[in-house]
This record gives sequence, C-alpha cells and structure tokens, in this order.
Amino acid sequence: MCEQDVQTVSSRALRKVEALLLALVLVAAYHAIPRWFFHFLPTKELYERLGGSGFANLWDLLSALVPFLLCVSVPSRSGLRIGEWHSRGWQVLGICALPVVLTAIIYPFTSQPFRGGNIGIWLISPIAQDLLFTGYLYGLLDAAFSGPVGKRLRINRAVFLTAVFFCLWHVPNFAGIPVPYVLFQLVYTLLGGVWVLLARQLTGSILPGIATHMAVNFLAWMGW
Repeated sequence: MCEQDVQTVSSRALRKVEALLLALVLVAAYHAIPRWFFHFLPTKELYERLGGSGFANLWDLLSALVPFLLCVSVPSRSGLRIGEWHSRGWQVLGICALPVVLTAIIYPFTSQPFRGGNIGIWLISPIAQDLLFTGYLYGLLDAAFSGPVGKRLRINRAVFLTAVFFCLWHVPNFAGIPVPYVLFQLVYTLLGGVWVLLARQLTGSILPGIATHMAVNFLAWMGW
C-alpha cells in the first residue's frame, strides 16, 4: 500500500470518528438547546401566559430549530425532498403501517405515560426529532459509513447507527418516566428506528419517518 493509499484510509477513518462524535454531541445537545434559548427569554412570563402545555409546545418548537437549520444546510442529503416512490409505494406503506398497528395493540397494556399530554407530543416533537435523526444524522452517517451491512443484508449501515443514536436520545427519560416503561421504550425505539429508517433508505426522503412518528405518538397521546 502506497503512502497516498494510507493517507486515504486514514482520512476515511477520521471522517467516521468525526461523524460518530458529532452525532453523539448533537444527541446530547438536543436536550440542552431549548434550555439555552430560554436564558434569553422571559421564561416565567411565558409559562404564566402559555400554561404548562403551551410552554412544552414552545420547548418542542425550539428543539426543532437547530435540526431544521442543519437539514437546510444539506437538504438533499438530509432527505428534505419527496424522494423516490416509483414501484416502492406499497413497500414503504407497509413499513410505515406496522409500527402504527403495533402501537395500537400494545400501548393500552402499558402505563400510558403520554396519554393526554400536550399536543406537541404528536404534532411538533416527531418533526423535530426526525429532522435530527431521520434527516441530518442519517445523511451524515450514511456519507461516512456508506453502503450496506453485507452482501446478503442489504440494509445501509447508517440505518443501524442512526437507530442506536435515536435509542440513546431517550435515556434521559429515566428522570421523569417509570423505569419499566423507559426500558420498554429503549427497546422499541431501537427496533422501530431500524424498521422505519428502511423507508428513508428506500425513498431518500424524511417524509415517511415523520408521518409514522406522528401517527405512533398520536396514538400514545390519545390513549385508550
């Protein structure tokens, strides 16, 4: 292997490390960004005017700001497009429908911690989260770890990596949600993340992930 080849391999390795570290920083920062914004806003007055639910919705909106700006900086890579649907529509529909059906069946047997919460749980938060994960981070990781896992398993490496980071993003829920439910949540966000990200791989679009996430969260918010 010549010196140029060694440098190329080293550069690729560094890009992978950089992508993983950036993903980890963004996952951690996602929770801190709204808090940073509120340092410059009249927090007490806003809470009194908007109420707890309205304040939570504002928090979700601020959470979406940075992921949105990141996606806009590289829109095609981040899936901000309609995508490729020709001959894949029914396949994508099946991928998106399964988590919704499973949520409708399983969620009534859980503690239902999101039932009757603020409307942003299903209307705003899924968009914010998918802008970061299904959008920007998937594009970032797919560029650094391009290609499928193997010849037989034609699923992109970025699908699994993004799902892991999406799962990690839910770890702070241990602070406010019953432990058994959070453990259940970590499992289904990892497995569900891999499943729904298949639609991102097939279409190149963030839209299937957002629609599925909103539908699942709506069922969790509505309860039974």
